[in-house]
Amino acid sequence: MRTTINISDNVIKEAETLYETKNRSRAIENAIKDAVRFNKLKKLMLLKSKISFDEDKVKALREEEINEQF
Repeated sequence: MRTTINISDNVIKEAETLYETKNRSRAIENAIKDAVRFNKLKKLMLLKSKISFDEDKVKALREEEINEQF
């Protein structure tokens, strides 16, 4: 999708360096993907100790899924 945004040249250059690319679009896309992942993880971390689950049940469900594939 094409869009027009105003971003500082310094920020663009830093993103290109960080993501080791000279492609501005790729650098910006990677930066946005990382920002989304980071914020999702941050929200999950806030749930730590607020939800409980049975680890043995989760392991059993994973085993069932694996066995169904074969």
